[in-house]
Amino acid sequence: MLKRPMCALLIAPIHAMRLAVLEGQKRISIREGHRDYRVGDRLMLCCQIVPFDVMTEVTEVRHTSFAGLTDDELLDDGYNDRDRALEDMRRFYPLMDMDSPVTVIRWGKVEGALVELIGVYRRNSTTATELAAMRIGQS
Repeated sequence: MLKRPMCALLIAPIHAMRLAVLEGQKRISIREGHRDYRVGDRLMLCCQIVPFDVMTEVTEVRHTSFAGLTDDELLDDGYNDRDRALEDMRRFYPLMDMDSPVTVIRWGKVEGALVELIGVYRRNSTTATELAAMRIGQS
């Protein structure tokens, strides 16, 4: 049997969102389209624009339409209002509408150098590369 590859999920270069990921307050992402994430997959949350990377594991996957998102899913992803969520999602997926298929991905505890250096990251938007250099200098 073939082993599942590691999956990645791009995280926007938004400091507050990343901090919520590191602190365990954000453990969900709603993505346009039905995507082939599976429970148990190792998942790298990362960004190629402003370096960021942590590892976790997929704990839940649900395929639905945007209109089919539950209130809990929207709240867990930081939205009190479905219309506001749709407006925000259109920054990344301009053609998204209420009928668009989406994948809800939930993950567990994150791990990695950024988690260990969260105090530094909390104080400023230090990049993962800079934090890794600090960590190497400490050893």
